[in-house]
Amino acid sequence: MGGFLGNKEVLTRERIKEILRNKEYSYFEEKVNLIEVRDDSLLLKISFLLDYKTRMIVIEEKDAIVVPFKDFKVEDWGEGIKKVTDIA
Repeated sequence: MGGFLGNKEVLTRERIKEILRNKEYSYFEEKVNLIEVRDDSLLLKISFLLDYKTRMIVIEEKDAIVVPFKDFKVEDWGEGIKKVTDIA
């Protein structure tokens, strides 16, 4: 018996995945941090913050992610959005 407030939900990894899949959160923030620029790649750390029933939950990458720089689209917007050119 959980009292007049009811039972407190125990969050598991599976339940967090379900909350994300079903968009059961009221606030969601995505954050990508550039940790380091290497010769041919970028080292990134990804995290998410969500508010679920007044509980703030953080999901953070354990290890940094290495992404080859060639996988990114790079553009020069010049003096504004009117002139966009790809940078080779």
